[in-house]
Amino acid sequence: MKKYFLLAIVLLTALSCEQFKQVAEIVEVTPISATVKISVSGADSDIPLPASYTVRFINYGENFEISRSTDASGNVSADGLIPGVYTVTATAESAGGGFTYYFSGSLTNINILTSGQTFNINVVSSRAGALIFKEIYFNGSKGYYFKDQFYEIYNNSDAVQYVDGMGIGNILPALASTTTYNWEVPDGKPENYIYLASIWQVPGDGDDFPVKPGESIIIAQIAQNHTAIKPTSPVDLSGAEFETFIVKQSVNPDNPNAHNMILAFDKGVFGTQWLVTVFGGAYAIFFPDSEIDPNGWVKPQGMSNQAYPIPIDCVVDAVEIVNNATKINQKRMPTSLDAGATYTGATYNSNSVSRKIRETTKDGRHIYMDTNNSSDDFQINNEAMVRRNNPGVPSWNTWYKK
Repeated sequence: MKKYFLLAIVLLTALSCEQFKQVAEIVEVTPISATVKISVSGADSDIPLPASYTVRFINYGENFEISRSTDASGNVSADGLIPGVYTVTATAESAGGGFTYYFSGSLTNINILTSGQTFNINVVSSRAGALIFKEIYFNGSKGYYFKDQFYEIYNNSDAVQYVDGMGIGNILPALASTTTYNWEVPDGKPENYIYLASIWQVPGDGDDFPVKPGESIIIAQIAQNHTAIKPTSPVDLSGAEFETFIVKQSVNPDNPNAHNMILAFDKGVFGTQWLVTVFGGAYAIFFPDSEIDPNGWVKPQGMSNQAYPIPIDCVVDAVEIVNNATKINQKRMPTSLDAGATYTGATYNSNSVSRKIRETTKDGRHIYMDTNNSSDDFQINNEAMVRRNNPGVPSWNTWYKK
């Protein structure tokens, strides 16, 4: 017994020495400070400027964040930062002339390692779009089922909107990536465009498909009752207004009620359905300023990818979706369209992303968050839902059954 007792003392002594050694190796982290200066570009003189900006210092690697407000000059200093790699965002809003204007800008993957560093953020303004992405279901359900993807577009304004001719597409690169593309565009100003891998358009002559305030439309990959096809699917899309039906295929049926979207640009990559990555695509809805030319594609320098350039001014709404929180810095669109990103963090689990309700009017109509920052505007849902929060259904959809 004495022998074992002595052995225990020796082991405890050795362990204690190792613990002291580890403690001795711990380096105390000294908080540091940084300054941000805001400048505004591209804003018309009649757009009211905000009184201040909210600046967020986000260290995703350490799950650390500090938020500060600028002074009247657009400057702010933040102390208490831990050294590391940060995304710094600046956002604000103003109102005037019956519209809401959002200001946003960001810096990604910047090293804040010592005190006293100063960073300049250029923000741009945008007017809140009448039509918004309300819910996006992209990551599929159990059993690797992905044919139930859908997009809900909502009229967030107080005026009737016509969706005739509206385009929807996914931005290249398909996945959030550190890869950067140097696009070759005829006017030599690649920063003025987004680059779509595919474009679908709503048919109509301009006044065929009105959407009243508080109403929404569903664009389904395949407008069928997927709960009957695949019991693990959470959605019945048979009442969708539109579907992205591939004409030259016979694998998936055509819903005779849902209007077929027009495939305006695709470069022949689709076989039986418009499948956008289940890991999170970047999407835009827009009204083109000219007819989509199938041969009007551009490509990045030194690469074979082909995409269609859409002027940023034509974009009504855009949402960046990434794999998970670690990919938020890997943006595919300008911060003026989306200063952040949203995600579900997994695939084939029926999750979706949808906008948060900002306010509800006296008549019960919901107004949704639209600050052009998906990190703030969207929530993650355990299960996708068609027409969440009971939006209105357009009167011309006579086949939808609640």
